[in-house]
Amino acid sequence: MAKIHRIGEPENQSELKAIVELGRVLPDDYFIFHNFELTTGRGLPYEFDIAIVGNFAVWHVEVKGYRGTIRGDQTQWVFENGGVQPSPIPLANKKSKILASKLKDRAPALRDVFVDTVILLTDDKAKVRIKDDQAARVVHLSEALDYFTNPRNIPVQVTDISRHQNAICEALFGLKPSQKVKQIGLYDIEEKINQTETRTVFTARHRYIRTRPRTILKVFHFDLYTGEDERRRQIEAIFHAQDAKRLLGAHPNLIDTSDMFAWDDNKFVEPSEYVEGGRPLEVLLQKEEDRQVTWKEKADIVAKMARGLRHAHRRGVIHRDIRPMNVVVAPGGVVKLVNFDLALLRNSPQIGDPKGLERRLDRRYVAPEVWEDPRAATERSDIYSLGIVFYQLITSKTPYDDVEKLAGETPLDRDLLHRELSTPGSEDFMAHPEDAAGVIEKMTRRDPAARYGSMDEIIEDLAIIGDA
Repeated sequence: MAKIHRIGEPENQSELKAIVELGRVLPDDYFIFHNFELTTGRGLPYEFDIAIVGNFAVWHVEVKGYRGTIRGDQTQWVFENGGVQPSPIPLANKKSKILASKLKDRAPALRDVFVDTVILLTDDKAKVRIKDDQAARVVHLSEALDYFTNPRNIPVQVTDISRHQNAICEALFGLKPSQKVKQIGLYDIEEKINQTETRTVFTARHRYIRTRPRTILKVFHFDLYTGEDERRRQIEAIFHAQDAKRLLGAHPNLIDTSDMFAWDDNKFVEPSEYVEGGRPLEVLLQKEEDRQVTWKEKADIVAKMARGLRHAHRRGVIHRDIRPMNVVVAPGGVVKLVNFDLALLRNSPQIGDPKGLERRLDRRYVAPEVWEDPRAATERSDIYSLGIVFYQLITSKTPYDDVEKLAGETPLDRDLLHRELSTPGSEDFMAHPEDAAGVIEKMTRRDPAARYGSMDEIIEDLAIIGDA
């Protein structure tokens, strides 16, 4: 996907359609700028729909939503309804020359950057029958991928301009689009630690707070180019975890978060507690630690997760997404649950499920009843997922890869559990393997009614066998 930079608002649905589709189909190393104004040397302003900075040319794109058959010549276009308008090509060419002159005036290295003109028709059924030697500049949206990525569509020989992209964007728009993020609000960015389609996570330091300056910043993105209702749903989904945290309050086994703030045009930022030396439990499972983690330590991790979940359940919050990536562990026995993005808020029935919940649930850990109906989640659903994590901590694998294919009882490898728990010298060796295996089995029963009824019961049993 190309990187879209919004300077102004799209003026109509045709421009919006073009921006979205171009962003979707063009390569990752292309940049799209839309709805901006540039002036000539005499100070005359010209409005531009779209500029595309590719790896061998820059295109000035005029977007048109024309329909039907278009006839005409170099000076005018005639439409099916009898309307007549000046051909858009001459004015578009003039604007392209303005772009080219901005580049030439900026630096000698940019003088050879070729700027081309395109009239982009967003209705692919529109037919163009014009007598004009520049008719090839009229392109349908469905042809955009080939047109903008094939150098043979340029009327002159061109070379690779990738190394000049930053200079081009800075000359035209005053910014370097590939520049790394250095600041967000009052935070100085240290490092990007994770990125998905919907969010980017950084470590950062607050410029003025001295007591706990280091912070995790979770940056959520929403789509500016969708309809108003869809955009509102996306934003509500972003704030879902904040709703959950307002209900939860503080607890030593839950990560502490601050209020979100807006950043840029399409982002919200959630600052959260930085845990010194903290890592996702996923890292522990990947055996990236230098030392072995004992049975006692693993039982302690599960017990502390259970305490955090007990606190959440008492406030009507079901996590629904318990998995190793959503648990942070640190030296000194620190264990904290994170990411209540998919939580069910039982005490707030007016708050619906976040957008895309089913797609975001992890098939290896989610309880079967939640997979079938996310609204059916109960405290016992979190118990099931916690049991799967417990099993993985001991055996280094999950009992299955896809809950949708689960038939019958949860297929725990009881022999493997017993070997891990009863072999002298094993990191998981403990005195009563039958009891430990029994706890895990009861947590992961297929039938919710056959599981533990509450986190209190799990915490009590773990207290009995945890030191064994």
